[in-house]
Amino acid sequence: MEHKKDIPVKENGMPPRSFFFLSGEATPERVHWIRDAVLPPAGRAANISSPRYSIYLTGEALISLADSRNAEYWNSIMQEAGVDVIADGEEIRLHGLAGHLHQQYPRLFIPGEGKTGEELSFWHTLVVYLMGGDPVIGKAGFLLCQGPYMSRTPVYMLRFLKSAVEQGIRPEIYAYLDGVHAAHLDQKPSEFENIGEGISSLSIIAGETEGEGWFGACSRCATARGYFIKDPDTGTCRPSSCIPAIRVRALKEILERFNAFHPILAHCCGGTLPSEKRMHDSPYPVLNILISCSPYMSEWTFGGLSMAVATAMGGMETRVLFIEQGVYALCGDHTVFPEDRVFNVQEMIMATMDIPMLRYAVYTPSLEERGLHASSNFSAILGITPERLGNFLFGQAEGITFPQSRMMIF
Repeated sequence: MEHKKDIPVKENGMPPRSFFFLSGEATPERVHWIRDAVLPPAGRAANISSPRYSIYLTGEALISLADSRNAEYWNSIMQEAGVDVIADGEEIRLHGLAGHLHQQYPRLFIPGEGKTGEELSFWHTLVVYLMGGDPVIGKAGFLLCQGPYMSRTPVYMLRFLKSAVEQGIRPEIYAYLDGVHAAHLDQKPSEFENIGEGISSLSIIAGETEGEGWFGACSRCATARGYFIKDPDTGTCRPSSCIPAIRVRALKEILERFNAFHPILAHCCGGTLPSEKRMHDSPYPVLNILISCSPYMSEWTFGGLSMAVATAMGGMETRVLFIEQGVYALCGDHTVFPEDRVFNVQEMIMATMDIPMLRYAVYTPSLEERGLHASSNFSAILGITPERLGNFLFGQAEGITFPQSRMMIF
């Protein structure tokens, strides 16, 4: 196993640093398009100005390393000179994968594996990389979309934010979709790490007084799940059964936090990290939202589109890419009756295509692999080929380079 003293961070004059953070399932299709995004286009070799990529893997994403269907893709990624793949050693041991991965991927980097007491943990290494030694950035956030106990994502969120606090960085939590369940009062799991207590403790450790820390839960999502109810006496809404550390807030308030240049993780995400100079060149980062799920079996598609529309209306350059199962949102003619009580996703897309700061695109290989074609209603939507994917995801559009890009996979 190849060991490195540390993961490279960006310095002045160095090429841009882009990354993926994956804790959810990494299917062969996903690993394939990640390879498309990070490898130079066919026939063009990487050079000194090419972006450097770091791919951080934990949780279920680690299992993809042991899946023989992914071996070709991972090996070609790790053989690229400008790409580092960093894996969570604790989770590797949990899944019993250590022996296999040592043999299969000699260039895989596992922080702390030497157990010398001097090596950084996976989470410490990740925080160091994301902050890049930049004193301007004093906070780090996590977009939490999954609830505790059914998912380990809240555990990874706490590990990341605790590591940030240990390095003097202020933590922020943005609970969205099922992530608002993390705010439930009186959680008492018998076998799992108590997420409610973990968030409350994190607020105290961070030095925030009760109610003042920037730990927010989306009011729409909280209302749907019974955490924000209307008071019949006052007519206003109030939190119900919520821990004090998390405040219920409008989605607009949460997304205003995305306007700053601090790193924000989610269960599957990525982006390009800014330099201090580039932060002064543009008011906002660009946000890329990848819709990867079918439109109606879960809240992922509606939640991703709702976030995209809100950020674009707030003045942030926002781009939505339909990829993997997400391409089904563009296919056929969806018919939704009033009694179905769901948004017609296609109508939502068509009604928002003229928002100036919002752009829609589709990854054409995802359509081709399924034998699908987008509906004629979406013929104007930009098709993204493998050769253009890297530029699209990591901060370029129509020849314009953005100071920072965020990428959230829904």
